[in-house]
Amino acid sequence: MATKHLCVGSLALNDTVYADGRTSMANPGGNALYAAVGANIWSNQVGIVAVVGYDWPPDYTDTLRQSAINTAGLIKKDHETLRAWIIYESSGYRQYFSRNTEVVLRTPDPFSSTPLTAAEAAAYSDAARRVHLRNSPLPQELPPHLWNIDAIHLCPMRLETLLAWIDYLQDKPDIFVSVDISPHPLNGNLDDPELLKLLSRVDAFMPSEVEAEGLMPGYHIRTFCREIAARGPKIVVVKQGDHGATLYNRNHNLLYQIAPYPVEVNDLTGAGDSFCGGFSVGYLKTGDPLEAIFYGTVSASFVIEGFGGLHALDVNHAQAEERLAKVRQLNKFRP
Repeated sequence: MATKHLCVGSLALNDTVYADGRTSMANPGGNALYAAVGANIWSNQVGIVAVVGYDWPPDYTDTLRQSAINTAGLIKKDHETLRAWIIYESSGYRQYFSRNTEVVLRTPDPFSSTPLTAAEAAAYSDAARRVHLRNSPLPQELPPHLWNIDAIHLCPMRLETLLAWIDYLQDKPDIFVSVDISPHPLNGNLDDPELLKLLSRVDAFMPSEVEAEGLMPGYHIRTFCREIAARGPKIVVVKQGDHGATLYNRNHNLLYQIAPYPVEVNDLTGAGDSFCGGFSVGYLKTGDPLEAIFYGTVSASFVIEGFGGLHALDVNHAQAEERLAKVRQLNKFRP
């Protein structure tokens, strides 16, 4: 089966502590996995591109291979997989703490009243950078046959890695490109050269509220979407957690507020990434950004019902279509 959609990013092992005291250790995660699973709910032509560390359990890869997801883009490297504590507070706030050895050794002591020196802070930042760069794939590492695709979703990676993919995609104008980013504080400078370079080749820009706030502090949603769209993307989506998402369609100058699908939440990890994967497939299937956001909403709803990303591989087409119909009903409106 040909691959039409690629989801590019990281794999991770997540150790999660929930506000009610539950714990879940070494769950399969990472933004590329969640995005691929979200896309796979709608298509059997999805590929995943990510780095596999020596400590990544082979059973997780076997489970992916037994699904329709193409794993030819998994790149084995002899270093630790990304690993983190994810801690949920009763307020809903979520914190991440790296468990990768190189970062842990330089992590500030939370009980110390002595601030880090400039050298210590730089060493900590550099260690985190190296870990993320090692765990992020580059376009030249991709098998050539996987480039016969119609759409690619770039998950949050360091900006230098995202730009390497953007450079590679400049001469592939027929590929639909959607991008999510890590928080990148620009304090309103949307004409930052690196951001402009990124946006120049993006069809759909899909940050979370936190990421949007970093780009434009105190932003107004309509202003933010229009300003981003004016710099390249024809579609801007701001993911808003349990408030759903906002969609801006530049071609029609329309703004939509999309309600989420109501489910019993077990684990919010990966909701945004699975949303993006579903959106990418939905857009390719329909050519309609509004329909695509409904697909993404359904994908996220399935993922957050369980733990880790792999459980949603069991979702069948009929279940997905049933939820899609309900999401349409929830969002019967005019812009």
